[in-house]
Amino acid sequence: MGSPVGKTISRYRVEELLGSGGMGAVYRARDERLDRAVALKILSEDALTSSSARQRFVREAQLAATLNHPNIVTIYEVEEADGYHFIAMEYVEGETLRARVARAPLSLQEIVQVGGDVAEALEAAHALGLIHRDIKPANILLTRSGRAKVADFGLAKRLEGASGPASVPAATVSHLTEAGVVTGTVSYMSPEQTRGDVLDARSDLFSLGVVLYEAATGRVPFEGPSALTVIHEIAMVEPPAPSRIRQGLPRAFDGIVARAMAKERERRFGRGSEIAAALRALLEGPPTAVEASEGLQTQPARIANNLPISLTSFVGRQDEMEEVARLLASARLVTLLGSGGCGKTRLAIQVARNLLESYPDGAWMVELAALSDPSLVPQSVAIAMGLREEPERPLLVTLAEHMASRTLLLVLDNCEHLTPACAALARALLEAAPTIRILATSRQAIGVPGESLWRIPSLSIPDPRGAPLPRQLLSRFGAVRLFVDRAAAVQPTFALTDQNAWTVAQICGRLDGIPLAIELAAARVKVLPVAQILGRLEDRFRLLTYGSAATLPRQQTLRATVDWSYDLLESKEQQLFHRIGVFAGGLSLEAAEAVCSGDGIEEEEILDLLAHLVDKSLLTPEEGFENTARYRMLETLRAYGRERLQHAGGWDRYVDRHGEFYRALAERAEPELMGPEQASWLNRLEEEHDNFRQAIEGASERGDFSRGLSLCGNLWRFWWIRGLWQEGNGRLSKILDLAEATDRSPERAKALHGAVVISRGLGDYAASHARIDTWISIARETKDRDELALSLKELGNLAYVKGDHSAAKSAYEESLIYFRDVGDRHGLAAVFHNLGSLSLGQEDFSRARRFYEESLALERELGDRTGEAVSLNGLGTAARAHGDHSAALAYHEQGLALQRELGERSGIAYSLGELGLLAANAREFARARGYLVESLAILREMGDRQAMVDALERFAALEFRRDQPERALILYGASRALREMLGVEPMPSDRRRIQEELETLWDLVGADGASEIFSKGRSMTLEKAFDFASGEA
Repeated sequence: MGSPVGKTISRYRVEELLGSGGMGAVYRARDERLDRAVALKILSEDALTSSSARQRFVREAQLAATLNHPNIVTIYEVEEADGYHFIAMEYVEGETLRARVARAPLSLQEIVQVGGDVAEALEAAHALGLIHRDIKPANILLTRSGRAKVADFGLAKRLEGASGPASVPAATVSHLTEAGVVTGTVSYMSPEQTRGDVLDARSDLFSLGVVLYEAATGRVPFEGPSALTVIHEIAMVEPPAPSRIRQGLPRAFDGIVARAMAKERERRFGRGSEIAAALRALLEGPPTAVEASEGLQTQPARIANNLPISLTSFVGRQDEMEEVARLLASARLVTLLGSGGCGKTRLAIQVARNLLESYPDGAWMVELAALSDPSLVPQSVAIAMGLREEPERPLLVTLAEHMASRTLLLVLDNCEHLTPACAALARALLEAAPTIRILATSRQAIGVPGESLWRIPSLSIPDPRGAPLPRQLLSRFGAVRLFVDRAAAVQPTFALTDQNAWTVAQICGRLDGIPLAIELAAARVKVLPVAQILGRLEDRFRLLTYGSAATLPRQQTLRATVDWSYDLLESKEQQLFHRIGVFAGGLSLEAAEAVCSGDGIEEEEILDLLAHLVDKSLLTPEEGFENTARYRMLETLRAYGRERLQHAGGWDRYVDRHGEFYRALAERAEPELMGPEQASWLNRLEEEHDNFRQAIEGASERGDFSRGLSLCGNLWRFWWIRGLWQEGNGRLSKILDLAEATDRSPERAKALHGAVVISRGLGDYAASHARIDTWISIARETKDRDELALSLKELGNLAYVKGDHSAAKSAYEESLIYFRDVGDRHGLAAVFHNLGSLSLGQEDFSRARRFYEESLALERELGDRTGEAVSLNGLGTAARAHGDHSAALAYHEQGLALQRELGERSGIAYSLGELGLLAANAREFARARGYLVESLAILREMGDRQAMVDALERFAALEFRRDQPERALILYGASRALREMLGVEPMPSDRRRIQEELETLWDLVGADGASEIFSKGRSMTLEKAFDFASGEA
């Protein structure tokens, strides 16, 4: 058929060949309908030699398309058009692992990252019954940020269908005896795959072991002059351990690879999550008990957690870890006490990770260092655990209910500045949830009855005033081991020798064994010999004191250490160090240049000065928004810099510059939240949220209400979209109450807009109505037709949610007049959509369609992709309600594609639910279940109960169509109970359909039996109902 480059296949304009293989070729193409780049895999004619092969390919690729995982290349479409069979997939900017390894083997950190990503991807696929069958470096794509994505799941096979020679690609079989042909695929096959045996998930894990081996060494473990030779090696030969090929690899890594590549699959890892956990353990602490010669002990299945993965080893503290574990076994709240820099956080993380098996519902860390508002402590816990706020419900109640029946460990880090709020949270959760434990870190007790306090000792040190000890004895002290480890990290040639051992021991002794102080000292090995480090440190102790004689010696030592590190800076580095103290939660290069330049530092100098602070271990570089540079400073160091700035008299000036920078950033972001760059801007605002909080609080404290109104008025849409309703409502209410009632500024109008929307969302209709009356009054008084249009639209929304559809229609129609008058097309699109929803509720389908289409056209012109997806879903739902299956399918598929691209999870769940119902109506039951299972999983993660009730009813509809009356009745019973609890009703067409199906079920089963089964569903807990819905009959 010739090259497809330059042709348009279906809606895809083929632009460039990216690569080819036995199954076909991959091209970069442009989706002309959605205007996005895609990867188009066009299957070769040889790969699909029969109609049954084509049917099997379509069926299996469609199942793979239901995968939704960050480490799997998303499949958008499986199609045949214009004579081509093809798969349209996500286009990944980057390179293959094959290309990366061809340049050089990966570092250990890269191996852990890439291997962990691939293992998690396989875990997700295997959970859905899919095996990949062709895991190799060419099928692993590396993004520009270094994350891995597994490709070619469209050629995967269902576990129950994988059997016989079909498991071995035909292209491979035909070349097995050709000398000189060493196909890449053969080198990564498991022994059972080469034999044509029945395959399971462990075959993929064997292939991953081969990939790990090659990533670490630059060569495959099984090689030969022909494919048959390679197969013989796979079956019979044990390759050399990776550490024998590449020096420096840990023996624990040898053990991981050896277990993954075990000849007998019973000896391999059972799940991808086990490999991921074993790899991450390589970077998290002392070597595991895994040795290549002994094999791996069985690793536990991955337990949910958000514990950060440390990139440096955890040195010493074995006794301390055991003691804290014993305390947690007997006390429900354990607080680790100590001064800044003593290692509280790192110890808490390590203890939590060691105890994961004891907490089947996970270990969840909540970082509070950047938080200054005590009222946000519950929200921080909810965000860490992936929970969402619910309207008209205190967040603390939601947290308590979530944890009530769970066995989990909550780690609250850096509580000292929020002790009353942390105490209230801990007390409430411990009373409501009898099987949780809380591990806190603080500089003072939290103050809850039953709290067990444990003060962290310094790392073990030799007596610096005693007689010198031999190197072998000194190397056993925890402080010395930490110094050597961190020094070697910055200066790889550094080692503890007979000549330097006692000097290192004296440094550690002078620093009282405090981890932060030792790490700062060790970082200087890059530029100073240890003797000079000791000399400078002794100068600092002799010259510097802080506070009164009653101050704890450890606090004095830490201050002396930071003073010493500070004094090593050049003058301009010190000035920048001071000014960074005004930030919270990190800063971007752009922010540093805008806020910290001037007064002796030119803007173009900022980047180099930041680099110097990074080199001197006073800043940590991070990857920020869209791969931009970002920096984070330890809280202790930030507080030190802040104090220096205050003493120098520059605090007010730089706080003002900080507030103005973030006011301008919020103002810049606000219109973008309704445009084509919405997703990027939401992520950027999330990244800077701590700084926005600080700017708002600073404006309130300084009486700068105009800036506070501007910040809140421009940020409310971010709070709304990200579900931060309680925080947004609190901040908007506070600044509106503080500002003068006579203020008629545009900033106040925007803040009122946000307060109206968010209080309505929270169910506080009285507050919303009061704010809207004020807003409309100001708009009429100032003759501001833009604000009048917006306020009338929101008046309509308030009437709609309260059930007054007549008043809603009147307000919407009046707002349309003003929106047209002022030319606000965003407003027009929103009102058209709202009128479409009103019409749909009245079953006026043609009118609903007309409004949705008008809204869609405007949103596409404006580039509002979120709004576009919402309108497509509206059109799809209207079409389904009207009985137009094909139109509904097309609309929802387009909406789903957009939402997947944007990462808008609630929209993804809605589209999947609608597609599931459509598939059930078409009696495509396997596809319907795939859609519905994925939709419900997302909704359960989000905690969106109102959407969950729709999900239960869609599952019930599926079971009704599958002739499973008992399951359908149970699910309808469960959904009825949930609807009554929430006080919500389905739209009329769905309500009528559900009633008709229930009447049929009653006739089919009999009144008594149906009533009993229906009641069984009504009495189910929500979790049991959701588990039941997701299970097979």
